[in-house]
Amino acid sequence: GCRLPRTHSAASGGGAPASNPDLGDYFNQLDLNDEDFDDVEIDVDDPEINESVRWLALARVHTEKNFSQSAFYKDMRAAWNPAQSVRFKPVGPNRFVVQASCLGDWERMMMQGPWLFRNMAVLLCPYDGFSKTDEIEIFEMPIWLQIHKVPEAYCKESVVEKLLKDAGEIMDMRLNGNTRGDYVRVRVKHDIQRPLTKFVSIVRAKERQVYLVRYEKLARFCKVCGLIGHVYKE
Repeated sequence: GCRLPRTHSAASGGGAPASNPDLGDYFNQLDLNDEDFDDVEIDVDDPEINESVRWLALARVHTEKNFSQSAFYKDMRAAWNPAQSVRFKPVGPNRFVVQASCLGDWERMMMQGPWLFRNMAVLLCPYDGFSKTDEIEIFEMPIWLQIHKVPEAYCKESVVEKLLKDAGEIMDMRLNGNTRGDYVRVRVKHDIQRPLTKFVSIVRAKERQVYLVRYEKLARFCKVCGLIGHVYKE
């Protein structure tokens, strides 16, 4: 019978085949032509398929630690408080396809984060139901931050945008209306591959003023490197 091509270890120069051969390499070795395929044609307007991929999201728990999937499902349902059912399907290490049953629940999941599971960041992105889930990068999470003790003269959208140029894409900005009145509140799309912004500064008339940045509902992060996902002792 036919077998998968053996994949040898470069270090050993031979030996046992790899336990998970790369399928891309395998297909490249087959040297296939168009006539070798017996394709199944799928209509892009197929109503049953298109209905089945509505209100999908791809979720990733930002951790390398093991955790209970059932606990994750339970906690996220409690956090989202959906009006209708939410379905989870594991698709890889710490990755899940999540499907809401109505647009309102999906919008809440996607727009009202950040979401946490046991103080670990839960990253979400829209999912079309057709793309390979392991090829989709999920590194951004929406989060509210506060710039404290900002003088009135600098509570301007143009100034705040410059102050937060490295903090992530600005999604919303609240310059007024805080109960304490001594900070501006900004929602950004934070890239977890980048360190959190700890402070911002302004120079006027050769005098520097520094303003503290604080985050709301923040996942576990390292106070040394500023990255979300671990604490400094790990």
